[in-house]
Amino acid sequence: MIAPDDLRNMIYEIERCDLPEVKRNSETGTFELKANSSLLSNLSGNYGAFIVRSILHKLNINEHHVFKWRLENKFRQYQILNYYFPDCMPKTLSFSKLLNQPHGVWQIKELFANGFFLKATLGDASFSNKNWDKTAEFDSISKLHNEPNVEYESYMLQKKLDLQCEFRVHTFSKDIIPGLVYVMQGQIPSDKRTGVEKFVNEVLRKLPDVILQGTMIAWDIALTSEDRYFVIEANFTGFHPEYRAGFQTTGYVDDHHYGSIICAWLNNYFNQKFGVYIDAIDSSLLANYPFYEAFLFYRSILKNEHIDLIKNKTKDNPVSIIIYLGEDTNKLIISLIKHFLLVDFADKYYVIIKDEYFLKVSELFFQNHQLRVWSEHELFTQDQHQLVEQLNSDRRKQISCYHAVRRLKSTAYVII
Repeated sequence: MIAPDDLRNMIYEIERCDLPEVKRNSETGTFELKANSSLLSNLSGNYGAFIVRSILHKLNINEHHVFKWRLENKFRQYQILNYYFPDCMPKTLSFSKLLNQPHGVWQIKELFANGFFLKATLGDASFSNKNWDKTAEFDSISKLHNEPNVEYESYMLQKKLDLQCEFRVHTFSKDIIPGLVYVMQGQIPSDKRTGVEKFVNEVLRKLPDVILQGTMIAWDIALTSEDRYFVIEANFTGFHPEYRAGFQTTGYVDDHHYGSIICAWLNNYFNQKFGVYIDAIDSSLLANYPFYEAFLFYRSILKNEHIDLIKNKTKDNPVSIIIYLGEDTNKLIISLIKHFLLVDFADKYYVIIKDEYFLKVSELFFQNHQLRVWSEHELFTQDQHQLVEQLNSDRRKQISCYHAVRRLKSTAYVII
C-alpha cells in the first residue's frame, strides 16, 4: 500500500517517536482523591472523568500525547488504523476530495445510493444521540464546505454495515480491561464476546506502541451479519484539542446507573496492574457528590480476585457468583448485579435474599436464565433457619453463603 504524502509523513513521525513504557509504581501509589484545581479545569466530563484523569495523572501519563497526530479525528483514525491493519474499518472516503472533484456532488450522491453515508469526523455520544448519519444534511453541508485544501476533514463518507450487534470495548496500552466489554445494541451469545476480544487484541497487536502506550481507548466495534468484526471508531482518553476542548474519556464512567461501579473497577485494574489506587476521597467531595460515596462502596467490594476470575473465565472454566443481598433495599448491590449481567461477568449468579423480599427481587430478574434467587430458608433446615434468623447481618451472610457454596458444583466462584 503506497500512502499519500501527508499520511507517509505522519507514519514516519509515529514510527520515529519514542515514549517510555508505563511501569508498575515501585513506591506506594495509593492516594486521596482531592478537588485538584488543575485536574478539574478543562475537564470535559463529570465525576467519573475526574477519577480517570486523577489516576492517569498519578501514572504521569501525558494526556496530550496521541493528539499530536489528531487521532480524535475519525478520518485521521481511519487513515492510521487502515495503514497498520488494512480493512479493519469500513471503507471510508475523504469528503473534501470527493466534493472538490468535477461533478463531486453527483459522485457523492451516487455513493449514498450505493450504501455510503455522511459522517462528522468530530463529535461524541453519536450512538446515544442517534445523530451519526448526516446524509440528510448533505445539501446544506456541501454548500458551506468550500475548503479546497483541508488538513483535517470535517466530514467523511463511510460504507454502511449490516450490523448484527455493536460492542464497546475498553483498553489501556495493550490490555483489554477485563469486565468492561459492553453490548451497545443487539443480543448475542457469549462466544461473540470472545470473538470481539480476539479481534481487538489483533488490532492492538498491529498498532505501534507509541500510540497505545499509556493510552486508554474506548473502541466501538461492529459485528456484521456475515460474522465479521470492524472498528467503527476509537474514542481516545486525553486532552482533546478541538471539539469540546479539554480532557475527555469514555462516557461510561459517568453513566447515571453504573458510572461509580465502572470507576471502582478501573481503580482496581490500575491497582493490580500498576500499583496506583484511590484509597480515600476528600470529605468535601464526599459531602457534595453521592457518586463518590457509591464509588467507595464498590471499591470496598471489588477485589483483585474478581479481575483474576473474569480474566480466566472460559467455556471450560465457568464462573459463578454468590451475592448476599439480604434486603431489597440495598440498591447499590442491585445495580452491581445488573452491571454484572450487562458485561457478562460470570456464567451463573445466585442471589440470596431474606424470605420477605423474595418475590420482589425475583420480579426484578424475571426470566433471566443466568440468575437464580434463593430465599434464605431454601438453604437450611427449619431448625437451622430459626437459629440463623437470630444472628447479626455479617454472621447471617457468612453462613448463608457457606451453605450456598455447598450446593454449587462450580469449581470457580466468588462471594459478594
